[in-house]
This record gives sequence, structure tokens and C-alpha cells, in this order.
Amino acid sequence: MNIEIEEVGPCKKLLKFEIPKETIDDEWQKQLKEVARMAKVPGFRKGKAPRKLLEKNYGDKIMDDVKRAVVSGSYQQAIEENKLSPIGDPDIGNFDLELGKPLKFEITLEVLPTFELGDYKGMKLQRKPVSVTDEDIDKALETISKQKAQLTIVKTGKVKVEDFIICDCEVGINDEVVWSDQELEVMVSGSHVADINVPDLKDRLVGAKSGDKVSVDVELGDSFSVEQHRNKSAKMEISIKEIKRPKSPKIDDELAKQVGYDTLGELKEFMSKRLEMEKKRMAEGEMQEQISSKLIEMADFEMPEDMIKHHTNERLHKYQLDLVNKGTPQEEIEKHTEDMKSASEEAVVRDFKMSLVLEHIAEKERIFVTEDDVNRRISEMAGMYGLDAAGMKKQLEKMNSMSNLRHQLRESKTLNLLMKEANIEEVKEEVKKTTKTKTKAKQKEK
Repeated sequence: MNIEIEEVGPCKKLLKFEIPKETIDDEWQKQLKEVARMAKVPGFRKGKAPRKLLEKNYGDKIMDDVKRAVVSGSYQQAIEENKLSPIGDPDIGNFDLELGKPLKFEITLEVLPTFELGDYKGMKLQRKPVSVTDEDIDKALETISKQKAQLTIVKTGKVKVEDFIICDCEVGINDEVVWSDQELEVMVSGSHVADINVPDLKDRLVGAKSGDKVSVDVELGDSFSVEQHRNKSAKMEISIKEIKRPKSPKIDDELAKQVGYDTLGELKEFMSKRLEMEKKRMAEGEMQEQISSKLIEMADFEMPEDMIKHHTNERLHKYQLDLVNKGTPQEEIEKHTEDMKSASEEAVVRDFKMSLVLEHIAEKERIFVTEDDVNRRISEMAGMYGLDAAGMKKQLEKMNSMSNLRHQLRESKTLNLLMKEANIEEVKEEVKKTTKTKTKAKQKEK
């Protein structure tokens, strides 16, 4: 076999093959024997049919099998001998195969980039101090209180952003009511009435009172319940019958008991520990982001264009589908398509580069994932989902996610090594002066 390899683009190679006619003839004989062994030809015992008859009846099939075998074998041999790392599917050019003649064909493929990194150990990182303030705890307690809020009827007053309303609703097209419903509960800060998207709902409702009627123009989407009126412009009339406002309980021992603690003091102690853990995770996450940024700067190599384009389009379509599901108008989506495409490509390039760089470091540092590592992570995941470890493992295997899990663990171990080897500088946070503090300072100056 004769092979020539040409660079035809970033991480793209053109493989030119020339297979000797003897190789083609040998493969033809091999495939012919296999057909002769299996073919059932009327008037002949199995395996005893004349060669000419087999070639006449099965010639096209034999030719296809020869093509497939020769191309596949030659491609694999070229990959192994030239130590190529293909990604995606190769593009096999058109070619004709004739017995008694050498076979020439071409394959275009993208390969993983090859590169070397600089010194990735001893990175200079900055770490913010981890401290939990009384203000942090108060905010966390306020969040718990809001989660335990109950709706109370507002007898007088106007609609506020945090409210819910009870309303009757009609949708009309050209003065004809095409849909109506009564006693609907609608979240003022939301964007839907029943299954109808109303993007400016909040702006129309805030400031209204019980008994008011609010009119708003809407576009009935393709999921509107009345099929013949889907994707039409309509007018919605909302009749406000009642306003309900969430009322949060006081932050005291009683609230603490509602969430499983005897006293407010115990709840505060728990919140302090939990917030400290969260801040430590955030600080570690910020340092890992610093590592990622530094590695990306070091990773100065070209990327496979076709693969980037494919994954960019996939990510772009996902973004667009998410916007459609949120009820974003089509013209708004189209207006931002180019920006979304650029953002998608940037994200794909960054993610792929990081994956390659971490894999490179893991290979160089001989970082591997053990079965103990895998089982430990599965046990952690099982606890989060309320399953036993065996059940969690079965679910991951069913989803074909075990290889992804091992990949993530290897990347995590690699990042931990880089963190351990880094030079970390503790950074003091700037103290934010309150209005009172500033006022006192001014008084002292006087």
C-alpha cells in the first residue's frame, strides 16, 4: 500500500491511497470463497456452484464487500502507522474499483491537535478569605422565611410585583371570544396566563386594583388550546377579582421549629456552617476558573474547524429551542442569532481546549481514575438522589454515563493537582462602608 498525507486545513488531513492490484485480487478471491461457502444456488449443492455463476449472480455484492474491506483495512493501517487521532467521521471520496487494476482513493479526516504546554505547575492564584457575616446569616434566614410564606388576601391596595391574582380571563379575535376561563390564579411576576404567553404581564398588572379590567395584546403560540387560532394575534382581557400577597413568618424560634430546629440559635449555627461550606466551594471554584483561564492562554494551537462548527450549531439550536420554550418571539430570536452563534462557538472552543489540555496533563502526570474513585463518587451521587449505590450505578450504566463519569473524575483529579502545586495568595476583601459609617467619619472631620 502506498499512502501520501497532506495538510489541508487546521487539524485536517488528506490521505491519498494507492492499493496494488494484487491486494484487490486477493481480497476478491477471499470474498468469492465466502460467498461460495454460504450461497444457495438452485441445482447445486451448497458450496459447489461454479465460480462463473457465482460471479454473475453475486458480482455486485462481492465488489461492495471488497471495497468495504480494502478501504477499512487501509484506513486503520494508515491511522496506526502514522499515529493519527481522528475525530468525527472520515469523508471518503468517490472511486471506482476494477479487477486487475490498482485502487486509488482519498479520505479526508480531522484529527486531534498536537501541542506542548509551558510550565503549568506553580501557577499564581488568588484566593478570597472565607468568612460568614451576620448579614449573610440574616439574608439566609430571610430566604427561609420567604419560602415559608403564605398567601393572604389584600382587601385594599394595588397589585405589587410579588403578588398573585385571582382573575377571569377572555381572549378575543376581531371581537369574537375564542377562549375564556374563570378563577385563574396568575403570578404577577410571571409571563403566562394559563398556557398563553404574555411577555409584558407584570407591567400591565402592577398598580391595578381588585375589580379592574386589564387589556393586553398577545400572540397565540403553536400550543394554544384552540387549534384553529394558533399563532394568531389576539386581545386578552383580565378581570381582577382578588389580590393575594405572600406573607412571610417572623424569624424566631417558631420558624426554626418549622424547619427542624428547636431554637433560632440552633438554626443560625447550622446556617453559619452551611454558608461557610458554600463559600469554601465558591472560593475553590473561582480558583479553578483562574486555572482554566491560565491554561487556555497557554493552549495556543489551532482547532479542528468542522468539529467546532458541528458542535457550535448543536449548541446554537439548543439555545434557540430554550428561547422558543420560554415564549420568546421569533423575530427577537433571529435578531440575536449571530451573537448567540459567536457565544456558542467561543464556549465550544473553550470547553474542547480545556478538555484536551487537562487530558494532556493527566497523561503527562500519570493521573488515573481507580474503581475506588468511581465507587466513592457513585455513593455520593446515590445519597443526593436517595438511592443505594448499586441502584445509582445501574442507572448510570443504563444512560451510558460511566465513561463520562470517569472522564470528569480524571479532570477533577488533574485540577486538584494543579491547585496543590499552585502559589496561592490570600486576598483581603475590601470593606464596604455603610452610609452610617461615612456619616460618622464626616462628623469626626468637622
